[in-house]
Amino acid sequence: SVFRERADWLGKIRSGQVDLAKLKAYYRDHIADFISDWGITFDPRNPEVGLPSLMPFVLFPRQREWVKWVLKHWHDQTPGLAEKSRDCGLSWLSVGVACSMCLFYEGFSVGFGSRKEEYVDRVDLPKSLFYKARMFMRYLPPEFRGGFDAARDAPHMRLNFRSTGSNISGEAGDNIGRGDRTSIYFV
Repeated sequence: SVFRERADWLGKIRSGQVDLAKLKAYYRDHIADFISDWGITFDPRNPEVGLPSLMPFVLFPRQREWVKWVLKHWHDQTPGLAEKSRDCGLSWLSVGVACSMCLFYEGFSVGFGSRKEEYVDRVDLPKSLFYKARMFMRYLPPEFRGGFDAARDAPHMRLNFRSTGSNISGEAGDNIGRGDRTSIYFV
């Protein structure tokens, strides 16, 4: 039903009933709504319980609070620590926030770091963050992708958002986050 509702909204956007520029301006200040309205998530365990593995990423209240918390720390330029537990969607949420901010903000830069490179980016590994980011971008409607093309814009450990000049980069090892400037950095 969520995918049907999204298709209806997309029809309204494409027919001109909904002003895309105004909608994008709204989403720029309401990142959680953008993720919830258009984002996807993937869980390969779902088919065993009769659900599709590709699901709309409809945020629950605690996830919305986390997005608000991240954006407040970004605006205030203060560090923050979120304790992560399994199956709360924090990896997907981090990726959704990063991609969304890069789509709506000029010159935005996001960093992702982990102790192992395979957790940050490995093209064929669904647990890697950049695999999730590429999937998030692939399933957005073209109207919201800003011309993003994974073959051209997502080489190893990078995603480039040409329409805004924004980027996501990845690092691994002992000195992650050193020597480069980012708007937000997820470790």
